[in-house]
Amino acid sequence: MNYKPIIVPRNKKYGNNYWETRGPKVEKRDVILYSDLEFDHWLTVECDHNVNTYCEQPKEITFVINGTLRKSIFDMVICDFNSLPTFVEVKYECELKPSHKKYERTMRQIEAQVNWCNHNGFSHEVRTEKTIRKGRHTIENKLRIISNIQNIQRPTHCTVVSKLLESHRKIKVSDLYMLLHGQLEKYDILVTLHWLYYEGKIAADLDETIWGDKMEVSLR
Repeated sequence: MNYKPIIVPRNKKYGNNYWETRGPKVEKRDVILYSDLEFDHWLTVECDHNVNTYCEQPKEITFVINGTLRKSIFDMVICDFNSLPTFVEVKYECELKPSHKKYERTMRQIEAQVNWCNHNGFSHEVRTEKTIRKGRHTIENKLRIISNIQNIQRPTHCTVVSKLLESHRKIKVSDLYMLLHGQLEKYDILVTLHWLYYEGKIAADLDETIWGDKMEVSLR
């Protein structure tokens, strides 16, 4: 991917918060996000096994509104393993409603981004909290997964857990603990499951079930 993040001074970027983290999919380099929603979106991208790589704040374009030249930076460009790059703008739902004070500017910004993507042969998506935070536990679960991926090396016993899962269509984490009792500690099993999920090897309902004993997992 031939993009590098555009670093924006904190006082010049609209956002509800400012996050600095490390991105496992981008060789654990520093990643800067400029709002809580952008951070939550980053979590969903990092936890998507279909995503190969990404770049935040990758490209700046210009557009005109009310006779004034404006600038817009895409929030992210995402490359899946089997598709062309998709440029993404992250917005709160309220910003897309005509009653919002910045509605006109938001719509013109999105229009300019879509036109640029169409001209250059890329896809474009607007992502909001409805899809980013779609479940009660989505963000909490993904944050736990990414924290382990960032800080703990891939366990050597991933194969042991995968082999066991081959004989079960779906199994609770608590049952895995019992089946592996005496072989692996509970914490090691949990970290292994997080790695297997991150790699796309297993499926789990991250939206409605907190990752704990009652979580059910299955091989993809």
